[in-house]
Amino acid sequence: MKTKQVIVWTFIVVGLFGFLWLTGRSKASNKNEPIKILADSAAQNAAGGENQLIAPETLYDFGTISMKNGNVSKMFKVTNGTDKDVNFPSLTTSCMCTVAYFVRSDGNKNGPFGMPGMGFVPKLNETIKAGQSTDIEVVYDPNAHGPAGVGRIDRFVYLEDDNGNKLQFEIKANVTP
Repeated sequence: MKTKQVIVWTFIVVGLFGFLWLTGRSKASNKNEPIKILADSAAQNAAGGENQLIAPETLYDFGTISMKNGNVSKMFKVTNGTDKDVNFPSLTTSCMCTVAYFVRSDGNKNGPFGMPGMGFVPKLNETIKAGQSTDIEVVYDPNAHGPAGVGRIDRFVYLEDDNGNKLQFEIKANVTP
């Protein structure tokens, strides 16, 4: 009788974990699909339409990087998928070891923009015209945390529009000495 109960409970537990694993996988996003950020209905009404930013890539893993080789950077493309210009007052990062630049169409950079609360972070005050694209350059300094800064890192950059909609970019790396 006791063996039968153990077998039944084992099947129940394994079945429950299997169910949770399968439902979690179905909600995972396809990394190859462009990310679209839509404003909520109140912001859309205030702005006179839909605010849609499209980013074909929002996550980048540098893999293993060495502190001795210095900074690494990644360009993320952002497209204004609407028929109206979109203004961006803010570009910030999640950590002082990461800075971001708004790259204008002429190649000039506005920045660096860093982490709020870690010194002065200027306002971005840039616009992406309707149907146009720009790049956000993210630069990570593996030496910013000193010798204790080795191991896996996960950092974020936030591009915010006038309506408070945020487009989040993420970088990852495994830092070695």
